[in-house]
Amino acid sequence: MKTLFLFAALLFLSAISLNAQDKIYRNNGKIIEAKVIETGASEIKYKEYKSNDDLIYVLETDKIKKIVFENGMEKKFEDNYKDPERYTGQSNQAIKINFFAPLYGYTELSYEKSTGVGKGYELSLGIIGAGKSQLLNYGSYGVGEVSRGQFGLFVSAGYKFGKMPDFIIFGKTRSSHLMQGAYLKPIVYLGNYKENTIITKANTASEVGKQNITFGALQLEFGRQWIFGDKLLLDIYWGLGYGIDNKKDSYQYYSNTYNSFDSYSAFNYANSRLGKTPGVSVTFGVKVGLLIK
Repeated sequence: MKTLFLFAALLFLSAISLNAQDKIYRNNGKIIEAKVIETGASEIKYKEYKSNDDLIYVLETDKIKKIVFENGMEKKFEDNYKDPERYTGQSNQAIKINFFAPLYGYTELSYEKSTGVGKGYELSLGIIGAGKSQLLNYGSYGVGEVSRGQFGLFVSAGYKFGKMPDFIIFGKTRSSHLMQGAYLKPIVYLGNYKENTIITKANTASEVGKQNITFGALQLEFGRQWIFGDKLLLDIYWGLGYGIDNKKDSYQYYSNTYNSFDSYSAFNYANSRLGKTPGVSVTFGVKVGLLIK
């Protein structure tokens, strides 16, 4: 009887041993019976169970739901993109320039720093006048011409809330970057500048005057940022919010009485205001930059 009992016990243990393997549950529903050799932040290495060869397979962790090891322990990968270890060694700071800004009469430099996966802040300084200046026509029938002659500064500060880094190349999750992906950024703008304007007289003659404009805006900007080789970046964004300023569309005076007319729109370099002030504020831009550590 004892011999029979021992024989049954050995068969039972043998059966357990035969069924003792790791199971990899993929997101597509497939289950791989394997012997997991190594698990990392972005990929795992394993051998096929019951295989007589020594081939080692590699599988990206974003394709895996979980692994159930032979001892019953589980490792889940649902929050894998949030694991800071995935982005170890990557640059988390950048210097940017607004690529098209000089064509509109200003230069904008930005500094961005990532404070974690999907989070970061951005600070910008704009030099109004460091760029192309428009020409203004004045005098009867527009016979005169003068440069807008803008000069001033603006600053902005915003905090990014990003989607988990994407743009995976050829299915390789290790190609993701901490500062890459879609984002939402609440941002505030403040600035002051002077520029030439046209003053219209009672007899329809015109002369050149100077405006001193102070402006501000609170916006939500939506964008996407691409990282290339942990060295270069491309950031495309647009924003919508609320802006206020003291800019006037034109000046007129009659019989020594000076009157000003509110503008129905205003381009304040950092942003554009639509309608009377205060009104809707919009932005759009393309930034390029270098990553730094």
